[in-house]
Amino acid sequence: MRTIVDSAHASARPALLMALLTGTYSEPEDFVREGFPEAVRAHGIDAELVMVEIRAAWVADGSVVRRLEESVVAPGRSRGHSRIWLAGISLGGLAALGYAARHAPDLEGVALISPYPATRDILREVDAAGGLERWNPAIPEGGDLEREAWLWLARREGNAPTVLCYFSSGDRFAEGQRRMAATLGPECTRELPGGHDWAAWRALWDAFLTDRKAMLQ
Repeated sequence: MRTIVDSAHASARPALLMALLTGTYSEPEDFVREGFPEAVRAHGIDAELVMVEIRAAWVADGSVVRRLEESVVAPGRSRGHSRIWLAGISLGGLAALGYAARHAPDLEGVALISPYPATRDILREVDAAGGLERWNPAIPEGGDLEREAWLWLARREGNAPTVLCYFSSGDRFAEGQRRMAATLGPECTRELPGGHDWAAWRALWDAFLTDRKAMLQ
């Protein structure tokens, strides 16, 4: 798992680590090109940023959780960060939820930016069960990250990390994203114009930072 660490403008030991997780066909450098770190600095948020490569195969086999632990979370703790947020775009959002499903106590928050909501088969399975409240999938011994992520999102307890969902009305995954948002409540979600592309993701990132600046201080 390839990462880029940006701590040039953070204080010597910021408590906050924000990990930005890519989508399927994106690279960590894309966050730099699109100005995501600059936006964090412009809002006066003192954090070390780690931009992280995510691949579909790692989500499919569940190894993305181990990879995030070994490449992001554990090294962040060793550098003295006591507050960890995962912010994922597209598939990175689902990866962040998968990590939270297995390691919720390690996180302060999860920011979903145009998250990929899982395969249609899983959403149809939820519908066939009569909704998330009645859905009770069998999780095999080796795990099933997509189903674990949805179960955790729908049934997380009061001491779970904060989850926020920002997405665009014209996103091709908007139907599933609205289902995710419905588990969170209106105060934790925001829907803006746009599609499933970097222009929309940057606008959503700016909205997230503006809305949640106090939370991230």
